[in-house]
Amino acid sequence: MIAALVPEAEPLVGPFRGELDPTARRGLGAHLTLVHPFVLPAEVTATTVATLRAAVAPVPAFACMFGELRWFGSRVLWLAPDAVDPFREIAERVHAAFPELEREDRELVPHLTVGLRRAASTEALRRAEDALAPRLPLAVRVEAVQLLVRTGTWDVGAEAPLGAAGRLSPSGPPGPGSPASP
Repeated sequence: MIAALVPEAEPLVGPFRGELDPTARRGLGAHLTLVHPFVLPAEVTATTVATLRAAVAPVPAFACMFGELRWFGSRVLWLAPDAVDPFREIAERVHAAFPELEREDRELVPHLTVGLRRAASTEALRRAEDALAPRLPLAVRVEAVQLLVRTGTWDVGAEAPLGAAGRLSPSGPPGPGSPASP
């Protein structure tokens, strides 16, 4: 799977995800899934990683704000990012670089899952929503995507930096109050 890990979200959503999302119990931290399925773990090579890195390198690092909670029906509670286009661009670039990958028939809806009804009651999801809503917004900076592999747990197999990661933004270095600050 190709995902954007969001470790800055862990203090906010981690306790809820641990109870409400089975992937969290298997070691997968707060994230947005961008491409799934990806290459099987046993088939990942140095060429796979190099191709992935080249595919996403043109996408600049970007600020992202999670300002509201949303639902997929009454089944999934999730944090909505304000920046959806960069996530979609990353997914499109990965699919273009790996044309053999299976594609879904629907448009990617970037989201950070908080909980699933198959793992918890609707009431537990509503309690999480009530507890999280006043603590938003959450601002982060996305500087890389990760190739995640699942064996018994989810692990980072490789990281693919985005093009502007580590470079100064035109508005200056990130810092408190800066437009580039997370």
